[in-house]
Amino acid sequence: MLNFEEFQDYTKRVLKDHLPEELVGATIRTNDVTKNNGLVLHGVTVQPEGSNIAPTIYLDGYYKQYEDGEKLEDVIDRIASVAEKNAKAPTEIGDIAKTFTNFENVKDKIIMVVVNTEKNREVLAGMPHQNREDLSIIYKVSVGNDEMGMATIAIKNEHMEAWGVTQEEIHNMAMKNTKELLPVTVQSMNEIMREMFGRDGMPDDMAELMFEEMPMNQQMYVISNESRINGAAAMFYEDALSGLAEQMGTDLFILPSSVHEVIAVSTDMGDPEQLAEMVREVNGGEVSAEEQLSDHVYRFDAASRSISLADTTMEQLMDKVSENTQSYEATQTMSEGNRPHHRR
Repeated sequence: MLNFEEFQDYTKRVLKDHLPEELVGATIRTNDVTKNNGLVLHGVTVQPEGSNIAPTIYLDGYYKQYEDGEKLEDVIDRIASVAEKNAKAPTEIGDIAKTFTNFENVKDKIIMVVVNTEKNREVLAGMPHQNREDLSIIYKVSVGNDEMGMATIAIKNEHMEAWGVTQEEIHNMAMKNTKELLPVTVQSMNEIMREMFGRDGMPDDMAELMFEEMPMNQQMYVISNESRINGAAAMFYEDALSGLAEQMGTDLFILPSSVHEVIAVSTDMGDPEQLAEMVREVNGGEVSAEEQLSDHVYRFDAASRSISLADTTMEQLMDKVSENTQSYEATQTMSEGNRPHHRR
């Protein structure tokens, strides 16, 4: 059986033989891509001759299929099929890729995404961003939609410099555009459950009986956007949170269930330390590493329309980061001191 490195090399070498005739002249490369929270995925790009677009197909999942017993050539055929399907980019993606250097062509497509600051510190150094407690708002250009979802290009410092704009200008554009392109959705958990069981065939009256309405300050509300992708950024739509808090008559605790959504509850529903423990348990067992947002809980203050950490403070978090760094450096030093030295 091939190891993963050999699988990558083999895929790059033979993939062209599995592609249709119109892709025979394509350029095939392998590359590593750092995703959210520092997760590194290993991809292969198939760039058709004369095209400026080269979709990346991540090989990690395909290698798992091979490890699980799939025939190697069947896996390569599957990769080739995906490459063929995505070789011709949607018109809007191709158009914006050609004109990306002109700010006028992208300014109305800039959106915001929220990520964990500490887990993405290295990547954040190369891109405009705005820190909010232990989170950072980053910016992307929406370049079109396909069956896989929204295609985006992350905005880096060099893009901002080439456009001749400031981070503040990009942020203001993103706040405006995101609300329009990705409208916020606020649904009670009971409403979501009724919809889910209804799609599975449960009669409406039975679903209503099982998930009957409760007082608002006793319910959980899922906040996201209409696409359900990177919807956690909606926690910074102050109007939506203010409206929910006003209906409840209390401030809100915000639980970051993933980068795609957050959950809002009344501050009457428990203390933030217990809620944070619940978030950590869910992150540890149910949310993939790439999609985790934070282990902490936030408080939305309705009067000031502001969000702050509820179960800890930034000072405490920075102290922990500092302690972990010192421990790591001490361990490294000790390891070096215990390493055998060979003398001639």
